[in-house]
Amino acid sequence: MKVNITSTKGLESKLNVIVTKKEIQKKIDSKLDEVKDTINLKGFRPGKAPRELLKKQFGKALYGEVIEKTLNDSAFQALKDKNIKPAGQPKIDIKSSGEDKDLEFTIEVEKVPEIKKVDLSKIQIEKYEVKADKKDLDFRLNQLAENAKKYIDKEEGKVAENHDLVEFNYEATVDGKSFDGNKGEKLQIVLGIDLFIKGFDKQVIGVKKNDEKIVKVKLPDNYPKKELAGQQSEFKCKILNIKSPKDQKIDDAFAKNMGAKDLADLKSMIEKQVSREFENITDQLCKKEILDQLDKEFKMELPKGMLEEETKNVEHTFLHEKMHEKGEKDHSKIKLDDNEKKEVKKISERRVKLALVLAHIGEEHSVKVSSQELQGELEKQLRMYPGQEKTIREYYQKKPAELTKLRGPIFEDKVMNLIKEKAKVKIKLVSKDELQKIMSPKPDEKSKLKAKTPKKSPAKKTSKK
Repeated sequence: MKVNITSTKGLESKLNVIVTKKEIQKKIDSKLDEVKDTINLKGFRPGKAPRELLKKQFGKALYGEVIEKTLNDSAFQALKDKNIKPAGQPKIDIKSSGEDKDLEFTIEVEKVPEIKKVDLSKIQIEKYEVKADKKDLDFRLNQLAENAKKYIDKEEGKVAENHDLVEFNYEATVDGKSFDGNKGEKLQIVLGIDLFIKGFDKQVIGVKKNDEKIVKVKLPDNYPKKELAGQQSEFKCKILNIKSPKDQKIDDAFAKNMGAKDLADLKSMIEKQVSREFENITDQLCKKEILDQLDKEFKMELPKGMLEEETKNVEHTFLHEKMHEKGEKDHSKIKLDDNEKKEVKKISERRVKLALVLAHIGEEHSVKVSSQELQGELEKQLRMYPGQEKTIREYYQKKPAELTKLRGPIFEDKVMNLIKEKAKVKIKLVSKDELQKIMSPKPDEKSKLKAKTPKKSPAKKTSKK
């Protein structure tokens, strides 16, 4: 095989490849040797027919198959020999082919730009951790105390008041008629919360133990029996008991009941819980900080093909957001203004650049996405669409190539985790309010400026022009 680079302009290269007819014939002969044992020719035992006879009878059929494979294999090898890593799908144009002829074709390809080695230890990250302030800590402690509150029997003759627990049996009617599920026994409600039926609690205030009370309320609009929803009803109640809340002291004993060593340990547990609740947000802020540093650090020429494809994706997002804002349904009526077009360009360039940088870091550190990880991501996708698991699974079974599109997010997460492990991380404690201010975008910032790793690694396959 002869390979020559005929032209180079920026990242674009054009190669001329010649595979001699002798090489092609060798491949055809090899293919004949592979299949001869499976061919039955009259007068010959399987595998004993002369090669020339087989070639005469099956050569043309095998030629097309051999040429197709040779074309792809040779294109891949030519790029490898010339140290060209494709940034997209190379274009092949066949110049000459046919039996007893050399195979000659050209390859037009954009290569991945050269990227310097990334010293991850020089990346500095400020990692935010949310610390519960006194107000939040007190609120959560009081909430725990409220949920753990105990009730004691009220003195005989004392009436029910707000915050008391009332236990009762009831029988309900609508228009004087019973209905399925109209009875209840030993139901407990805490007065003032109005969790049973709206307006019920107020009418129970003032009852005593062993009283009988008629409560008139409207059944809720979402009542399971639609014909009764919103209907006026009467609840005949028999008051079984009234209990008053006992103040729960927040001390070491209370903390031990909550599974902590003491009150200080309980507060520490709550602080860690608060921090965990905001981990997703703080991780996103950390990721943005890393990407901003990489974006600032690297300057490079970007492959036009990748940039054009990404620009189309970003434009599509902008147009649909604009359609939604204007309440338009006709895509053709929406146009982007000059500022929006500049923003599309800026976002697209950033995404492509960062995709290349992250792919380069992943390659430098041998980051791989295993088939088990892809399968795990698929299972995660299935859990997001309950009831549609079978349809989605069948879709990926029919189109296994689509499954590889799930590789991008997994690869990006693995590279980002690698960077966090190698980088210098400084922990900064902030309150919820401080985190909110950090999250609030400045007028000149766009939340859309995020990196996007390539859905596929640089293509090894080739396509004909």
